Amino acid sequence: MSEHDRPAAADGIDGGDEAGWRAPDGVAPAPRKDGNYISGGHFGNVVMADTVHGGVTFNHGGGDTPSDLEDPVIASVQLRPGGTLADLVVDADPPRVMVPSGTVHVITLEARTNRAVVLDAARPVVLARRPPRPACLLIRIGAKIEPRRFITDFDVRVPQMQAQGADFPFSISAADVEQFWFEPIARTHEISWQLELDWTCAGRRGTTVINNNGEPFEVYPVAALYDGREPSVLSSGCSLHHARGCPSLLLEESGAPTSLWTSATSSSLPSYPAVGGPRAADAATAPPNRSEDDTPEDLQRRILALHAGLAVSDPELPASWPEYRKLASLVRILCNRPDFRSHEPQEFRALLVQVLRYLYVSGQHEPGVALGRIARAAWSETLGEDHPDTLAAANRLAGCLVGLRKYAEARDLFADLLPRCERALGWEDPLTLTVASNLCGCLSALGAHEEARRQCEDVVRRSRLALGPDDPRTLRAASNLAIFLRRLDDHQAALAVLEDTLLRYRRVLGEDHPDTLHAKRDLIALLRAMGEDDRAQAVAGDLPAGP
Repeated sequence: MSEHDRPAAADGIDGGDEAGWRAPDGVAPAPRKDGNYISGGHFGNVVMADTVHGGVTFNHGGGDTPSDLEDPVIASVQLRPGGTLADLVVDADPPRVMVPSGTVHVITLEARTNRAVVLDAARPVVLARRPPRPACLLIRIGAKIEPRRFITDFDVRVPQMQAQGADFPFSISAADVEQFWFEPIARTHEISWQLELDWTCAGRRGTTVINNNGEPFEVYPVAALYDGREPSVLSSGCSLHHARGCPSLLLEESGAPTSLWTSATSSSLPSYPAVGGPRAADAATAPPNRSEDDTPEDLQRRILALHAGLAVSDPELPASWPEYRKLASLVRILCNRPDFRSHEPQEFRALLVQVLRYLYVSGQHEPGVALGRIARAAWSETLGEDHPDTLAAANRLAGCLVGLRKYAEARDLFADLLPRCERALGWEDPLTLTVASNLCGCLSALGAHEEARRQCEDVVRRSRLALGPDDPRTLRAASNLAIFLRRLDDHQAALAVLEDTLLRYRRVLGEDHPDTLHAKRDLIALLRAMGEDDRAQAVAGDLPAGP
C-alpha cells in the first residue's frame, strides 16, 4: 500500500515533532507544504486511522531539506560524437582511450529541490595543460548532429563558454530539467578541465563543480595529429585499419575497450569514460601536466637519462622494444614542439637515429617517416646536408618510406644520399655501404631486378673487403642479393648465397637473433619453391612463428 492509500487516524498518532499541536476549535488549518495534515491537527507523519472526519492533505515535503538547498543541482554527463565519429587511443603507459576534441558533452541538470534553482553562469576551468602525446585516431563514420549550444576554445588563456543560442541565466526545478550541449575545442594541448556552475536557490548562492566523478574531464587535440598535409609525428598512421604498433592494438590485447562508442549506429549516448587512479609508469614517461613547467631542455634530459638506463640498447632486438616504445613516445612529443632544436647535443642525435631504427624494425613506419622528415630538415639546415648525422637520419627516413611501400620516393632519396655518403664518408664506410644496399632493394621493388642484382653484387664485394665477410651489414647485403637472384629465377645461385649467409648469421649473432630467423625463413621459402620440402622441413625445425 502506498503512502497515499493508507488510512489516517485522529487518535493514537505518532505525530513526530509536532504530535501535540492542534488548531483552535472550529478552525481548519490551512494546508501547508511541509507536512501531512488531518482535520483538527497538523502532524509530521500520519501512519494509521480507524475513522477520518474532515479533509486530509498529504505532502511528501521532500527536496527542501538543508542538504538539498545547499547542493540543489544534480548533473550527469554523456558523450555525443562531433562532426566525425572516431576512436582515439593515446600512447600512454599503458595506452588508454581519450575524448577527442569536438566531442559534444551532453550535460543534463536537474534540481534536488522543489524550489526553482536559477543557473546564473557557467565557466570551464582548465586544471592542466600538457603537450599532446602520440595517439591512434581511427575514423569510423561521419555523424551529423544538431547545432551545439555552447562551444569553448581551450587554446585561449581564459576559456569562455560561447552560447550558440540562448545564454545564461536559466532555471531548473524538480519538474523542469535543462540540458546543455557543450563542445570543448583544443588544438595544441591535452586539456584537463571541469565545469563550474553558479546558482541561486532560496536566497542562497553556490557553485556546483561538474566533473568526471571527482576526476577532471579530458580532451585531446585531434588537430595535433595532422600538419595540414599529412600525419604529424604524433600520429600512428592508422586509417581504415590499425597500423602495427599503434596504441589501440596494445590496448585491445589487454582486453580493455578501445572505443567510447558501443557501435557505429548506436542511438544511445555513452557515459563519460571512467578515469583510473594515477599510474606510476604513466607518470614516469609522460611530460608534466603544465606545459610551462616542461621545457624542451628538461624533457630532453629525461629522454637521455631514460636511454642511458636501457637494459637492452639494440633496437634490432624485440626485447628492447617495450623500453624503446616509451623512449620513442617522449621523442615524438619533444620533436612535435615548435620551440625544440633537435641538433644538439650529438648524444641526442645518435639517440634519435636509434629511435628511427626502432620504429622501422617494429613496423611503425608512419611515425618513422614523420620523425625522419623533421630530423632531416632540421639537421640539414643546422649541420648541413652532408653531415654524417644528417645522412644517417635521411637513410632511416628512406627505410621507413620503404616500409610504407613508397618505393619511388625512397629510391630517389637513396640515390641522392649515395654520392653524398661516398663524398663525405668514403665508399668503405658502413653507412655508405648500407645506403647502396638499400638502394638495390628499392630498384628491385620497382621491378628493376637485374639492375638491383648487378649493383648488389658490387655492394657485397665491397662490404666483404671493408667490413669483413661476417659483419652483420655484409650479411644483410648478401641476404638482399639472394632475394634478387630468386626473383630472377636463379634459384641455385640464391640457394648458395642463403646457405652461406645463414651459417654465418648463426655463428655471429646466434640462433635467436631476428636477422638469423629472417634468413632461415628466406631459405625455407626458397627450398619449398624449388620443391625440396624435406630439406625445408629439416631447416625449419623448431622455428618460431614469424610475422
